[in-house]
Amino acid sequence: MGGKMPESTFTRFSLEASMYIKRNTYGRIDTSNIPKEVKYCTCSIADKIKKIEKRIGKTSESVGSWSVNYQENNDDEKELYDTLVNYLLDVKAKDGNSVLCRRC
Repeated sequence: MGGKMPESTFTRFSLEASMYIKRNTYGRIDTSNIPKEVKYCTCSIADKIKKIEKRIGKTSESVGSWSVNYQENNDDEKELYDTLVNYLLDVKAKDGNSVLCRRC
């Protein structure tokens, strides 16, 4: 993919992204044969987590009559989950079911 994030920064955010993916796929991804979609998803989510952390929920700020607006965490969570679904919807676990299947 060749992103611009420094390796040390990417290592930290990719670990967070990997844990997010593992939690939302219920550990159903075959770690001995990680699909490329999972790798792409990890990079994309790592990038989004970095942006979220940098923004810290701030959506706007004014100086005159000072005011700050913060984004709801639900928006961030929705963006992360939408990214997860976008990349992993068609990825299958060893049992043939979707890695996103909650009842499998």
